[in-house]
Amino acid sequence: MPSFLKLTFIAVFCCAATSAFAQVTDPVAPETVDPEARPNLTASADAASNAANPNAAGPTLAGLPRFKSNAVSLYLSPSNQIRNIGFGDYRSEMERMNQVADVVEPILKAHGVVVYRNDPQKGLRDYVAEANKLDVDLYFAIHSNAANKRARGTEAFCFRFGGEGERFAKRVVDEILTLYDGPNRGVKESHSHFGPGKPLYETANPNAPAVLVEIAFHDQETDAKWILANIEPIGQALARAVLKHLAAEHPEAVAD
Repeated sequence: MPSFLKLTFIAVFCCAATSAFAQVTDPVAPETVDPEARPNLTASADAASNAANPNAAGPTLAGLPRFKSNAVSLYLSPSNQIRNIGFGDYRSEMERMNQVADVVEPILKAHGVVVYRNDPQKGLRDYVAEANKLDVDLYFAIHSNAANKRARGTEAFCFRFGGEGERFAKRVVDEILTLYDGPNRGVKESHSHFGPGKPLYETANPNAPAVLVEIAFHDQETDAKWILANIEPIGQALARAVLKHLAAEHPEAVAD
């Protein structure tokens, strides 16, 4: 092989290897994503299809309320983080959180909740703008977490304590803890998540009460395996939190 071709091959190989290593060892945390960024969906056609063709109403959960027609609505925003790669077979945060949302969405619809869902090909600014235009009653972002491959736990963020967002976040964490035996990292304010005046975008900008849940840590072995083994129970738990919250905050919307 001529020397110039050898050099070209080596350069291309090194670049590709470095990129692959970076995606595994330095995933982009959900909170640090540019609100205008668009993910590369070449490896996630299924997630895009799910969002474009949302599930029809599915099974109901026993003992939980049904709502009057068009009385309550929710914007469901599973992660679009295709480059957040988890431990082992977890693959991407985007794929797994969309699988969780695939469980949540039909349950809520079966209980009479109007559900709007994000398009993973768009960005956070698009999601919030859509939710605000639709004038939804609740905004719910679903994520899994990443840190140092050792941290574990579940947590949920609202913009500030003292309002409906905090109450919803607490219900979300409480329902996850019925399944999860890892650390309870609790409910946290997000208005200064990155420092004074630097909040989480999806909790700060929706007009509706908004919560971002970090179900568990996808870069930690125990948590990642737990998520993979419990996609359906996790989705059911999140749906329970939504239904209980909407019934408590909008009792007039509950069907007789």
